[in-house]
Amino acid sequence: MTGAPAYFQNDCRRTAYAWDDWDAVAAFVADQPVCRIAVNDGVWPYVVAQTYRFVDGAFRLHFSRRGRLAAALERDPNCTIEIDQIVSLIKEPRATHASAEYRSVVARCTATLENVRLENDVLSNDPIAATRTIYAVRASVVALSAKKRILDEGGNPAGIDYQRHAFPAPVALSQLSPEAFAVRPR
Repeated sequence: MTGAPAYFQNDCRRTAYAWDDWDAVAAFVADQPVCRIAVNDGVWPYVVAQTYRFVDGAFRLHFSRRGRLAAALERDPNCTIEIDQIVSLIKEPRATHASAEYRSVVARCTATLENVRLENDVLSNDPIAATRTIYAVRASVVALSAKKRILDEGGNPAGIDYQRHAFPAPVALSQLSPEAFAVRPR
């Protein structure tokens, strides 16, 4: 794990699935459009899908400062962010047990909330949303672990002859043209 940040702590129980290639993990995280963020909301955790960017060891998110997610992070800035990608269903030829090929990253973070007015930012092209104040959140990574099970990439330590049923190509930001990220004049 040369070159990996100190927060990359791959302490997976099933070490055969630990994804230890930091460059590949970082590229995966940067290429995914959606994460799930879990926050402490009293008795039950609150989990919601969010768009994000991963920059300098932190997840950058934005959302309404009046919502449930904002209120929970104001009370407790500790959160967990999860990103996954299901690649295919795999099944042993003569068995009823099925599993999946996947990539998964879990990050334990501390969030810092900042008020932002959208008209001063490029987060939205919606003229109504541009009048609202939102939170721009920096969820700094404290610890991050990753695992994957991709048969062609060493994810079959027992050498089982699985039947592989691939899903269509997963969504990834790298599939979009540069026009998708161009800033349009207002």
